[in-house]
Amino acid sequence: MEWLFVIIILIVGLLVYLYLQNYYLEVNDYTVTIPKLHKNIKGKKILQLSDTHLKPRYNKGYIENIIQKVKDINPDLIVITGDLVQAGLPDLTDVPIRKLCNGLSAIAPTYMVTGNHDIQTAKFEDLTYVLDTTKVKLLLDEAEWITFNENEGGIVLMGLAERPAGEDSPKPRLKYIELTSEMSIQPKILLAHRPEFFKEYLDDKTKAPDLILSGHTHAGQMRIPFIGGAIAPGQGLFPKYDYGIFSDEEDQSKRMIITRGIGNSSFPFRINNRPELVVITLN
Repeated sequence: MEWLFVIIILIVGLLVYLYLQNYYLEVNDYTVTIPKLHKNIKGKKILQLSDTHLKPRYNKGYIENIIQKVKDINPDLIVITGDLVQAGLPDLTDVPIRKLCNGLSAIAPTYMVTGNHDIQTAKFEDLTYVLDTTKVKLLLDEAEWITFNENEGGIVLMGLAERPAGEDSPKPRLKYIELTSEMSIQPKILLAHRPEFFKEYLDDKTKAPDLILSGHTHAGQMRIPFIGGAIAPGQGLFPKYDYGIFSDEEDQSKRMIITRGIGNSSFPFRINNRPELVVITLN
C-alpha cells in the first residue's frame, strides 16, 4: 500500500508539473536599442506572442488568461509571429480566433504574420476571412509605417509571408516587401516566423531590419539544463536559434528575439519550457 501511495503521489506530481509547464504563462522582458530611433518612441513597449496553435476545444480559460496578462502589461503595440492556428483542421468552426484577436486588438494595435501551420489549415482563405472580421492586421510581404502618436516619429513594421512547402523562397528573403525610399532609412522591425534564416533576412541592406521577431521553435520543446532546446523544426537537434535574443556576428546592432510561444502543435507537452509572452521595450 505504501508503494501504491508513492506511485499515486508521483503521478499526481507529474500531472501538475506538466499542466504548469503548458499553461503557467511567463512574461519575459527585453530592452532593445535601435539606431536612429526617434527620442519620443524610446520606452514604447511591443508585446510579442506566437505559436498559439488554436484549435476546437482550446482551453478558453487559457485564452482569457492570456488576454488579461496582456491587458495588465498595457503594451503600445502587439505582434503575433505565426502559427495562430493548428495545421490540418478541416474547417475553422469553433476555433476561438475571434476571441483571442478581438481581445488583443482591444488593448493595442495588433499585427500578425503567418506561420507554416496557418497555411496548412482548412482553406487559407477561411483564415484570412475570419481575420478580416477582427481588427488584427495580417502582413503578407508588406510593410506598415507605425506611429504611436502624432509628431513622435515611427518605425517600419515588415511582415514576411510564410511560403508553402516545396515553393522556392525568394532571394533575398525580403524581395517582395516593398519599401518607399523614406522607409528604407527608418528603423525597421521584421516579423518572420522562422528564425533559422536570421542571416538571410539581413541580405538586402536597404531592407535589413534592426530587430527580427520570430517564433516557430517552441524553444526546442524540451529545455535541457546547460544545453538548451532539444529539437526545432528546420534546425533539427540542439538548434542554434532556439530561444532568446541573438545578435548578428557582423553587425551587433542587428538583433533577433525568438519567443518560446504559447501553445503546442503535434507534441502535446512542454518540459522545462513554460509558455511565454515577450515584452520588448524600445530604446
